[in-house]
Amino acid sequence: MNVILTILILLCSTYAADIKPIYSEKQIKTILDNKYSSNTSTLEVLGIHFYENKEGIVLQLEIELNSNNINYIFEAMNALSEVGQYSKKTISKFIILAHNNELDVPSSYESDASCSIKYFIKSEITKSAWMKDCLSNSITQRKIENWSTFNMEKSNEIIN
Repeated sequence: MNVILTILILLCSTYAADIKPIYSEKQIKTILDNKYSSNTSTLEVLGIHFYENKEGIVLQLEIELNSNNINYIFEAMNALSEVGQYSKKTISKFIILAHNNELDVPSSYESDASCSIKYFIKSEITKSAWMKDCLSNSITQRKIENWSTFNMEKSNEIIN
């Protein structure tokens, strides 16, 4: 009987060691806020948003660039991947909106969340594969073009 009990305890403790934390949206926001609240960060968090689209849950990080750090995309996507992998709800997409005082329109980047986790956390794909297959930097331009087309059609209806 003691042998069976010992085996059960060993199996349970091994299983318990493999359990990863699971975070709520509020906890993920707090973790990201704390990560970027230090004075050493080149990024300032303006907002952290969760929303749902037709593909699933989206985690969006809105930042202000405090320097000419060209690696901010990798820094921000890595942070989203680190915490996003532990979300209670499966996240389908990571989005970064980067504001820069020199530009009127923020830079924007999106990546499939599982693909980012494969690159940043699990090292299952290469950087070039992630950049080619998972990362897109045209979402703001697409949305601006769509909005402009929509507005042009509306204004033409009003004029006619």
